[in-house]
Amino acid sequence: MKTLGLIGGLSWFSTAAYYKTLNELVTSRLGGHHSAKLLLYSVNAEEFGLLAGKGDWEYIDKMFSQIALQLENAGADCIAICSNTPHIVADNLRKKIKIPLLHIAEETAKEIVKQNIKTIALLGTKFTMEHNFFKDKLSQYGLECIIPGNNDREYIHAAILNELTKGIFTDETRSTFFHIIDKLKAQGAGGVVLGCTEIPMLINSDQCSIPAFDTTFIHAKALVDFALSAEQVLNQTVNS
Repeated sequence: MKTLGLIGGLSWFSTAAYYKTLNELVTSRLGGHHSAKLLLYSVNAEEFGLLAGKGDWEYIDKMFSQIALQLENAGADCIAICSNTPHIVADNLRKKIKIPLLHIAEETAKEIVKQNIKTIALLGTKFTMEHNFFKDKLSQYGLECIIPGNNDREYIHAAILNELTKGIFTDETRSTFFHIIDKLKAQGAGGVVLGCTEIPMLINSDQCSIPAFDTTFIHAKALVDFALSAEQVLNQTVNS
């Protein structure tokens, strides 16, 4: 089994979801007491939030690159950022490490394409919705991306920062998110990306009016696929 290098803490609620999902998937596939081999560097979310709020992505890039190199030097076989927004610096980070970085937007795009959806809505922080780093990856897979209007973007961003990343999940916020998704459906969205790792904790994908793509689960599944690729080949050889 390969060792996963995780950059987490953004927020710790979503990182806990990653840890739980990764281990559940490994146990499901291998059985017994098997669990994921991983190294976790947990970032102080407050520090990251202040830097992001100031738009200091250059410093964030340096910080995350140093963390990724530490994980690589400690024995990680790949790097994963356990949050959507910090992927703003993911492409730069890739240039500074020798091991793969599994990009959350690329893995999500692959899953959307499998369902033959052409137009996809994107929810997340304002950084995720308004910057191009996520939308560009979707476009590379032939997907047209639409985002909520300005007022809805402001609402979603505030809900993430003031509620979801603090572990606060209310029926009122949940209902508003569903209403925003319905508006995006009316604009032509055939599916919606839950592009903040806390959003799937608020809303159940099965209750959405269009197919919803949980980036946390999709990313975690891709990481497990990577981690177990050698085991799966070995098992196929032994059993053949």
